[in-house]
Amino acid sequence: MFDFLRRKLLGHSGGRSRSEQARPGVQLLASVLVCFPEIEAVSYDPREGMLTMDFVVRVQLPPAEIEAFAAFLAESIETFHVLEESLATAMDFSYEQHEGLTILHLARRMDELSERELSLTMQLLTERFGEKLLVDTHGAETLDAEFRMLQHETLERMLVAVREIPLRDRLVGIRERDQVVVYNR
Repeated sequence: MFDFLRRKLLGHSGGRSRSEQARPGVQLLASVLVCFPEIEAVSYDPREGMLTMDFVVRVQLPPAEIEAFAAFLAESIETFHVLEESLATAMDFSYEQHEGLTILHLARRMDELSERELSLTMQLLTERFGEKLLVDTHGAETLDAEFRMLQHETLERMLVAVREIPLRDRLVGIRERDQVVVYNR
C-alpha cells in the first residue's frame, strides 16, 4: 500500500527482484519435468525464444532411423497445429550419440507450445521407442491422479502466460535422482 513511500525513503525501485522475475520460468520448467517423465532435461533460451527438451534412448540408433522419426515428428506437430488452427513456425531436432545411448534434442518456440502438443510429442516418442526411452520412475504416472491433472492444467496456464509476458532468463531444468532441479544460467 505504501510502496511509493518505501521507494522514496529507502531508495528501492519497487520493481521485482531478479529471483522474483525468474520464478515463473523456474516453475514452468519444473512443471514440464514433473508432467513429462520422458524428458530428461529442459532448457530455455530467451534470445531464441526456444524451449529445448532432451530425451534419452538407451540404444545407439541408426542415423536414418533418427532422421525418419524427426520428419514424422515434424509432420505430426505441423498437422496438430493445422487442426488447432494455429502455427508451428520453428522446430529444431538434433541428436548426439554416446556409447549405447542416443540423446534426442527437440527445440520448439515457447510461444507456440501447449500442454496438448507436449502430450502428443511424448505419446509419439513412447510409441516409437517404447522401453528403450528413458522414463523417470518417479514421474507423473506415480503421482496421484488428481495431482497429475492439476499439474497439467497448471502447465497449460503457465504456457499461455509466457505468451503474454515472455521469460527473460536463460534457464535449465534437469532430473537428479528423484528430484527436479531448475537453475538460472
